[in-house]
Amino acid sequence: MKILIVDDDRINSTILNRLLSRDGHPVVTAYNGRDGVALFKSERPDLVLMDIRMPLMNGYEAARQIKEASTDRFVPIIFLTAVTDDEGLARCIEAGGDDFLTKPFNRVILQAKISAMERIRQLHAVLRSQKEQLEKHQEGVRREMEVGQHLFSNIVRAGNLLDAPCLNHFSTPMSLFNGDLLVASYTPAGTLHIMLGDFTGHGLSAAVGALPLAELFYGLTAQGFSIGDLAEQINDKLRKVLPTRMFCAACLIEVDHRQKSIMVWNGGLPDVLVADKSGQIVRRIRSGHIPLGVAPMRREDRKVEILEMQEDYRVFLYSDGLTEATDDGGILFGQERLDALFDGQTPPERLFAAILHALNAFRGHALQTDDISLLEVVCARASEEPPGGQSHLPQKDIPPSSWRIAFTFSAQTLRTVDPLPTIINALMNLQAPSGQRERLYTVLAELFSNALDHGLLRLDTRTKETPEGFLRYYAQREERLAALTEGEIEVILTHTPHPDGGELRIRIADSGPGFDPNNVQSFLEGNLHHGGRGIALVRSLCTDLIYHGNANIAEATYRWTRS
Repeated sequence: MKILIVDDDRINSTILNRLLSRDGHPVVTAYNGRDGVALFKSERPDLVLMDIRMPLMNGYEAARQIKEASTDRFVPIIFLTAVTDDEGLARCIEAGGDDFLTKPFNRVILQAKISAMERIRQLHAVLRSQKEQLEKHQEGVRREMEVGQHLFSNIVRAGNLLDAPCLNHFSTPMSLFNGDLLVASYTPAGTLHIMLGDFTGHGLSAAVGALPLAELFYGLTAQGFSIGDLAEQINDKLRKVLPTRMFCAACLIEVDHRQKSIMVWNGGLPDVLVADKSGQIVRRIRSGHIPLGVAPMRREDRKVEILEMQEDYRVFLYSDGLTEATDDGGILFGQERLDALFDGQTPPERLFAAILHALNAFRGHALQTDDISLLEVVCARASEEPPGGQSHLPQKDIPPSSWRIAFTFSAQTLRTVDPLPTIINALMNLQAPSGQRERLYTVLAELFSNALDHGLLRLDTRTKETPEGFLRYYAQREERLAALTEGEIEVILTHTPHPDGGELRIRIADSGPGFDPNNVQSFLEGNLHHGGRGIALVRSLCTDLIYHGNANIAEATYRWTRS
């Protein structure tokens, strides 16, 4: 060890120098505190022997400056002193001293103290090296986490329409990665799909599962699948990719402003709350299914809750991180405290902000213990499109060509599969006119739904004119579809190119007894009912719509031009 001696007593310095040199230590000497500090900076010794009383600068001040100058390494300071009182020794410690050596010097004790300081110095060096390695590793992990978080956010946000005018949302992760997944997107028919997923655990492990879930949600929604289909497909995917004991509590919501309906599939999340114009809860949709990724899904597990969408309704969806948030004393925010905010005293338009304000005031400075998400659906604005339109997905621009495809769906197929996404995706892969996807989907959806609901299932649209009838209509539809054993629907699509675009002829026929389309009151303007729009909507989008036979054969012509 290179040792610096700082002592104005030249006899003491000489004795120490000889003792240390005899043991093989390189020695440098200063005779006052000021020179000692300067010599320390230039020579960078490994240990300092410091006298207390010296001219120009005493040992206390010199020790403080040496400690300040050696922040990059540990340099022990042993004070040379004749002081034995507690107060004097305490001053040495406060100044940065690590040990004492009383005068006159004992060679054995001097060697022992230097050896002890060397062991401590080496230990500090090892610890510092390990600390530097750990800091480099942590910095590398931090950079990787930031890259991962950036990619994660971009993947999840791609096509995410949480900026829809009817949505207010808030989500804050417990750590860098969010284990809550909150996404929204439109179907080709213009209905809004929303999903909140809450994975078990927190941070990166929980967030990883959100990537396949988001991909499926966007893809299936863009193809027109229902939220029941989404739940089944996502459940199958998560069961394949998630490890044992990891699952996702999720809620899927479909907002259909045309049919004035809201459908909810709730698997393991807290109650979905529906508030009216007074700001009070009028409906509570509890979880009726197990979380996704736990077990295979049966037909009854696809069942959704349906409610009539009143214009003044506000729907609130949240993860359990909200109700299980704690204050400094560990007390839960709780469901009762949340429900109490819907007392009719807060204006409905301020409920979302009131919930967040109450939550933040309750938590105070308490640490967040879970990811927290909250979403509000403002039904009065459900028909408004988000900035940039409903679809953020790229549109194919395939040159017009001649083709014909046909499908025949039996009763067995209709009971178990929604054929519409299959039809629309086959159409999009053959001919996808830019900007026409939503209109084509609407035409096909309306004609196919008429063939199934009225042709085969014999449902009466007029049933939906009252709130009770609206719910009864969908209950009858589910019952009759489950019991369907006979009948079929045939779909034929024929495309003819034109110089400026193309013409698509749509023929949909069902094997039912038919109906008289002249007796159907179908209109758009001023229609506030839940039905009676389909035929009028198709006529407004198509060049013509003709019924044949007993009106169980519908033929429509859709013409499009290149944009």
